[in-house]
Amino acid sequence: MYEQLFPTSIWFLAIFAASACTYVIYQYVFSPLASFPGPLAAKFTKVWRAYGMYKGTWHRDIVDLHRKYGPVVRIGPNELSVGDPEAFRQIYRVSKAFPKGASYSVVQGTRPFDLANERNEKIHAAQRRLVARPYSMESTKRFEPQIDVLLDTLLHKLDDFAKSSQIFDLGFWIQLYAFDVIGTVSFSKPFGFISSGTDNAIFERIQKAMDSAAWLMHARWFFNLHQNVIKPIFGNWLALNDRHGYFFQFSKDEVEKRKGKPGKDIAGQLFQAQAAGGQPNDLAITFMMTTNVFAGSDTTAIAMRAIFLNLLHNPQMLKKLRADLQEQCSSSSGSIVNSSEAESSPYLQAVIYEGLRIFPSVAFVLDRDVPPEGMTIIGKYIPGGTVVGTSPWVIHRVQEIWGADADEFRPERWLDEERIGELRRFFFAFGGGTRTCIGRRQYQGAFTITWLEMEKLIAALVMRYDFELADDANITEKCG
Repeated sequence: MYEQLFPTSIWFLAIFAASACTYVIYQYVFSPLASFPGPLAAKFTKVWRAYGMYKGTWHRDIVDLHRKYGPVVRIGPNELSVGDPEAFRQIYRVSKAFPKGASYSVVQGTRPFDLANERNEKIHAAQRRLVARPYSMESTKRFEPQIDVLLDTLLHKLDDFAKSSQIFDLGFWIQLYAFDVIGTVSFSKPFGFISSGTDNAIFERIQKAMDSAAWLMHARWFFNLHQNVIKPIFGNWLALNDRHGYFFQFSKDEVEKRKGKPGKDIAGQLFQAQAAGGQPNDLAITFMMTTNVFAGSDTTAIAMRAIFLNLLHNPQMLKKLRADLQEQCSSSSGSIVNSSEAESSPYLQAVIYEGLRIFPSVAFVLDRDVPPEGMTIIGKYIPGGTVVGTSPWVIHRVQEIWGADADEFRPERWLDEERIGELRRFFFAFGGGTRTCIGRRQYQGAFTITWLEMEKLIAALVMRYDFELADDANITEKCG
């Protein structure tokens, strides 16, 4: 028996070794991506990219990789990170859009309605049409009085710290504000986080779920194994499932309480659309509100915290912003400016753009699938089915676009009327092409929810307080 098994084992090992060698030689020499530089391990396995995301430093690491290897870096056996401006505009174009990569299917899971992660362009377009109106400029303006109430509550809380010159965590209070804004615009009532001064541990759950999603997007085999084998037997071990579990139930409860009541909040407008035409249904509304709760507050809070950190590191810019606001917003009652006044402050708008450029909330490469006809990047043909994409952290630091000071926080670059159109073409903080965030700012003088809550908070705090960074400030970098 041993003599019969021994040759079989030898043959099995030989076949395995030969297959492995063939795979390595193909990826290194004959693959269509073989000529693109990148880390050695990335050429052979997606584990390298998954581990890079797991470490939590990917947003900085991917920038370093491009500085080492050039405008196009191979980050997987069939994946390229692109920092070339021409290729970037082709990948994220509006006409004949490149579909989202398979990595998004991990975050979508089994959700039939997922505006952020739906890969099919036709389905996404139909879903976006269903929910677009509540996020429009016209609808956003209706939310301003409620946001003013939240800001007033926040300012009274911060006044207590100011009177005692007490050191406090401004970033935490900014996130409380962002989450309460989401409650207000979604369900006509805040979640009470500002008034209570606590988040009930929700922020930690969001962060863990985001961290979990980051690496699982590139380890689909493990995610599928967990969902189909591990979870049914041993229970849930992945924080990502909070998106479909805890936060879905949280939003479902709010939607149920909101149903049947009048109001112009987002949920109310979606229910009105449902009454008029039958769509979106209750499940789709709940999924949309889950996205608001899960991602809408966190990404906005990251952006606002980054803006304040950069202003504190650059006190001359903080002083300039305060002077510009005082000049443009002199008619404001108290220190809460209205949206028109905020829009009229050129330096405030420049500060927001620059803060989002230098520290975009989205830290990963936004994967897209090359269409069947293929594409050309820096003179090299890329076959259909290849995964290509760009990180906002990479494209926002390309010196060809932003200049030799691309790594510096310099709002003045957005005041150059001759260049602002070009800069906006490569502004990627809200995504690009057909898949831009539904809460992004519009470029024709209009604004939507995300921009409105940012400009009002920043203006209010800058005009009311003098800030200093604490000597022992604990600064950590976390992105979505």
